[in-house]
Amino acid sequence: MPYAGTPWIRQGQLITDGGKRIVVGSSAWFVWLQTATSFCYQPDNSADRLTARKEKRGHQFYWYGYAKNAAKLHNVYLGKSEQLTRVRLDQACARLGDKAMRESGY
Repeated sequence: MPYAGTPWIRQGQLITDGGKRIVVGSSAWFVWLQTATSFCYQPDNSADRLTARKEKRGHQFYWYGYAKNAAKLHNVYLGKSEQLTRVRLDQACARLGDKAMRESGY
């Protein structure tokens, strides 16, 4: 489970504290990402999920996705804020799942 207070994105939508819905990939989404530091994402019809965190590398901020499996933390590069689309997040969840399965020997 994510930390309490971490925003969740399910069915392609973020629901803010005020109850406002923001669709991933919309202009409001990219505005929201400018001030966000982390969120949890779960693709439709999937148990996979990731926690995305904005991290400073050099002079710029980049997003990384993290998921824990069998007590091991796996990560994947997501890109800059302007690259965070629903398709990219879905692909990242799949990559994290594949990575976890390869390392667990399944």
